[in-house]
Amino acid sequence: MRLGIWTPAPLSMRPTVETQPAIDALTRSGGGVDRNFLFAAEILQRAEQLGFEITLIAQRFLGPDLDSWVHASALATQTSKIEIMAAVHPGIMDPRITAKLGASIDRISGGRFCVNIVNGGRPHEFAVFGDWIEQSEPRYRRMREFIQVMRGMWTSDDFNFNGEFYKVAHGTVPTKSVRLPHPPIYAASRVDEGMDVVSRECDLWFVNYDKDYRQYEASLKRIEHEIGLMERRTRELGRKMRYGINACLLMAETDAEAQAIADDWMAQLARDPSIGSASGGVGAAVIGSRKTVLERIRRYIDMGVELFMFQFYPMREGLEVFARELLPELQRDIERRARSEARVVA
Repeated sequence: MRLGIWTPAPLSMRPTVETQPAIDALTRSGGGVDRNFLFAAEILQRAEQLGFEITLIAQRFLGPDLDSWVHASALATQTSKIEIMAAVHPGIMDPRITAKLGASIDRISGGRFCVNIVNGGRPHEFAVFGDWIEQSEPRYRRMREFIQVMRGMWTSDDFNFNGEFYKVAHGTVPTKSVRLPHPPIYAASRVDEGMDVVSRECDLWFVNYDKDYRQYEASLKRIEHEIGLMERRTRELGRKMRYGINACLLMAETDAEAQAIADDWMAQLARDPSIGSASGGVGAAVIGSRKTVLERIRRYIDMGVELFMFQFYPMREGLEVFARELLPELQRDIERRARSEARVVA
């Protein structure tokens, strides 16, 4: 099991009294060092202390959020252990430029960089900053070529590519990454064409679930089915896939109290669609009392989920509650599994 945390950013977290002023400041000129950046650095430093291994920085071109890649580079200098994952959109970013940026951040961080490929679900964002393709099949063909070109630029000193969307002659990135053979590539996809690209080109897939947290059991069946499909795909390709899940962890004294928090969140979403991106993880249904949340995390682990990319609400308080109430038991789980695996190997 690996613990991950979303980097706090305007469209990646539900605003609170603590975070709203920093978010508002991003849309006004003037001021000093950005308070959202300082808050994010503080949260990630604390997460490192607690044993979190990775953070994801979302890319929101039409939000007030700091650019994912600039943010990643800055946060690399404020942290020492946590792996930093920057999101990128094929069709907005060029894979050759992305390879150069990724290698640079990997050097700055001492080999702590990875990339999350997001094929895009907001056509209006692409209309302003990139090139939207309406049909999903060619959009995923572009995604695959994007990854192939980015990887080729990382790993070859004379990379040549003649694709449908990208063409490269004698390309390379002279700045070599610390990670070998290259920084890891993560992705999520809900459609068959996307899952095929992930199976062929990526190292970890974020599983799908129902957006309605009340459909927990149905989501488990979906995850089990789709992991089975992904396993068959990768086995036929001679590859191995790792699995992660994006989840908003909402815990209270009782299941009913935690569900009330989730219901309030969904009610706010109905009134304010701007928190839609921050609300996606609620559907993972890591919601309930301490006992219920532990049970649900363990069920995901038993299904093959390795990485939990958590969001907390409120961010600071939720992280501390997790550290106090859940982390010791999860660490004991990890130790027990390690001992069990060691006995099997012996």
